[in-house]
Amino acid sequence: MQTLLILPISFLLNIFVYRFKIDIFQYIRIPIEKLQYLLKDKVYKNNEILELILGIVISLIILSISFIVPYFLFYFLYKIHFLLGIIIELIAAYIIIGIRKPFEVSSSIYSSIKYTNLNAAKETLKENTNIDVNDINRENIIKKTIEYSSISVGEDYIYTSIFFLLGGLPLCFMYKVLCMLSDISSDNNIAIDENRVKDKYGMFNINFAYYINMIPSIFAFLSYAVGSFLLGYDIKKAFRVFKRDGNDNKARLECAVAGALDIELGGEYFKDSEIYDRILVGDAINKLDSSYIVASNKILIMGAIIALFVLIVLKLLFMLLGIIIF
Repeated sequence: MQTLLILPISFLLNIFVYRFKIDIFQYIRIPIEKLQYLLKDKVYKNNEILELILGIVISLIILSISFIVPYFLFYFLYKIHFLLGIIIELIAAYIIIGIRKPFEVSSSIYSSIKYTNLNAAKETLKENTNIDVNDINRENIIKKTIEYSSISVGEDYIYTSIFFLLGGLPLCFMYKVLCMLSDISSDNNIAIDENRVKDKYGMFNINFAYYINMIPSIFAFLSYAVGSFLLGYDIKKAFRVFKRDGNDNKARLECAVAGALDIELGGEYFKDSEIYDRILVGDAINKLDSSYIVASNKILIMGAIIALFVLIVLKLLFMLLGIIIF
């Protein structure tokens, strides 16, 4: 029941209160990376089968621990006092389920472009997407910014909100650790592209996270699409783009914005002087300018609000159904 209270409050806190720069997952990531490096160097020794089997076991253990620890932590906190438990869980949800950062980043880039400070825009984009920006032009800065915002709102807020309502903070925490394992395993680790890797164990982590995110990505697209409709855009365009171009999770998160604004997202980007090619999403009917960053942000925030509303309604319906049945 407390999840119905915590999620909307954490949303409002994220929107209206400056977000603390606390990333608890970076402290979890470091020992896991060291463990994987140690195992690869001392145990696996290029034995792909051993790496796959032992790696899967270790990943499942890590995921189990990431669920069990917060589960019992909050169990005891709520045992001590309900108010203590709900306050700590609210703070944790505020930190883990983030929506503010994508809008801060895109707004910063928008301001830099508006005042023709492209170098500042490039630095902000590079810091948050990890792509090469040396030779990127103004239009591509705008494109990559919209891609980053569309993907980040979906992954950092809508996806995590789904798992929070399904299983509270323990399940949400485990989900974030799963995403972290996928990122650790990836060779490219680009915010606007799907994770990629060649070894079998890495593919297990990446595919596990990818398939877990498939339904949330469709839900996020629907939320964005309805949001665009409420803002006066043609929802049919969003669905047309989704049907044609929504071939992976990140592309699905871009379809509603690309369709609503008649713009093209995706395509080529550079990382470590190598060229990578993403799925093209949408149609390049309109030429990109900085105003599209603002327009896309409006669609995304409306989509996030709709997602929050739908998730709360679904949770209430399932609770009501549970009361009726049991």
